Amino acid sequence: MIRQFTASRISEGNVLFPPTIIFDDNGVTVRCPFIFSGKSTYIPYHYISSVHIETPIIGFSTISFYAFGNLVSIHGFLKSEAIEMRKIIIAHQR
Repeated sequence: MIRQFTASRISEGNVLFPPTIIFDDNGVTVRCPFIFSGKSTYIPYHYISSVHIETPIIGFSTISFYAFGNLVSIHGFLKSEAIEMRKIIIAHQR
């Protein structure tokens, strides 16, 4: 199962290069493109220690999780997408 989520371009900070989160059977790939290069990080599910989502009444949601002792936070998703991403991570951790 591969599921991909791309942050909205109209959210804060994502106008030109929105980040993408890709879920597969073994882990999560977070891609943050930039002008001349990009950053891509693969994180196996068993290294993710906690998942938190912020869903404001107005605006876009943020999903955050700790992996390898570092906070990974991505902004610009719909509330339903953030909830689905959290469910995917929790389901694969069991």
